Amino acid sequence: MSEHPTTDQIAEVQKLTLQWVSELLDEPDVKPEDNFIDLGGHSILAVRLSREAKEQFGAEFDLMVLFEKDLASASTELASRVFRPGQEGR
Repeated sequence: MSEHPTTDQIAEVQKLTLQWVSELLDEPDVKPEDNFIDLGGHSILAVRLSREAKEQFGAEFDLMVLFEKDLASASTELASRVFRPGQEGR
């Protein structure tokens, strides 16, 4: 059994991440390579984004990754904690 999330699981987290960021920032063209801060995000919005993730996946974004990396990296990091070996996907 793999210790990493599947491509489909990462894609699910990434799709929702991009959707949530688009809605929070009122930015229709959010891409995986975009950075949350560069798009206009800030700490209060990051907390709201993390709340969405917690409600959907049971885990919050790592804020350091969200602030310093691109959205694809933040999604992958979240997926790696959500979809651990032996857990069923959501």
